[in-house]
Amino acid sequence: MSDQEDLLLYDPLFENPPDTVIRDTPGRGFWGKAAVKKTVFVVFLTLFVGASIALSFSSLKKPRFRFEEAEGGYMLAEYHADKTDTVLPADAVYTEDGEKTDGTLTAIREYALCCDENTAFIFIGRDVKDVPGTAFYACSALEAVLVDEENPYFKSVDGVLYRQENGELTELMLYPARHDLYTALLKLGEAPPANVDEAAALAEKGKALDEKSKKWREKQQSGYPDLDAYAALAAEAAREAKDGDADPFTEAEAAALLEAYGYEILPGIARIGDMAFSECKTLYEVTIPEGVADIGSMAFYKCENLRSLDLPESTKNIGSDGFSYCKKIDYLFIPAGVESLGHHAFFGCEGVDAVYFGASENNAPALGQNWRPQVKKLFMHDVPVIWGAERRTD
Repeated sequence: MSDQEDLLLYDPLFENPPDTVIRDTPGRGFWGKAAVKKTVFVVFLTLFVGASIALSFSSLKKPRFRFEEAEGGYMLAEYHADKTDTVLPADAVYTEDGEKTDGTLTAIREYALCCDENTAFIFIGRDVKDVPGTAFYACSALEAVLVDEENPYFKSVDGVLYRQENGELTELMLYPARHDLYTALLKLGEAPPANVDEAAALAEKGKALDEKSKKWREKQQSGYPDLDAYAALAAEAAREAKDGDADPFTEAEAAALLEAYGYEILPGIARIGDMAFSECKTLYEVTIPEGVADIGSMAFYKCENLRSLDLPESTKNIGSDGFSYCKKIDYLFIPAGVESLGHHAFFGCEGVDAVYFGASENNAPALGQNWRPQVKKLFMHDVPVIWGAERRTD
């Protein structure tokens, strides 16, 4: 190697490496001891890192409310609830901290409250006129949506959200995922909440009912709708309640919950909206009335405990994923008037062994990709289709 190369490689900083070992400092007493200095350094470093992480999370935390300007007022663009926020007041414009302002709320954006696990009640105000069906998607704790009685665009019927025109109901927009709790509480004598404070109190009662009925619900799911068996399970649960339990699960509560597992859609509507019943795991029975023509995309997506499906003759269109993964439906008849089935409309309905069409194959509806159920035996395969069938009457 040449002298020139030696010069290029030489770095005086590394000729005498710095002493990085923490040693005792003579004359400093207790604070000069190496062990004490090491401890102080570790504590300081821990506090510094912890403060940095806390500041990082604080900067990432989103405000509770975010609004944007919209036609005639403001739109609720985002709402972020924490574990203490069981009620969403969608009736006015609020600051980020939840203080009401003079602005008028007229709209709610798609997915404004999405995949929320805390909100149990939503209040929609008088002036709100634009609410897409996807505004409150997958809110797993939602018990009821309540609407100001003076709102001409929407109506709440026992906590279920409907769209209305000229005072007539036209579309079922949202059946809350935990509507069973709200319905049961009303049957047990609770009054519908009139304001945020009353709703928050009722939400706590719903949580309590959900918790103490948990064991009973786990036992009864497979036997539904054997009401006698359910009553026996409720009596058993009551007997199993510990002595001195101030709030045991009762047969009256079991009966109220049993009634709440079924829902009869109000007559007169023409449409079941997108995601209306999506991921509602406490829906065991549903009655769809004549007059319903359209069933929206993902309307009954992952209603895993829905036991049966009786489509009315008025049905015309079923959207994509309309009933996908409704695993416990065991009989499927498609009325002759159905014109289209969206992609994956009945995909994952593994309890169905055959699909019966009222129409002949020459008059088959438009069929989307992977629309039909599949069953799993040795391999996954599409179930057979029977054309020109008659509806089963039993």
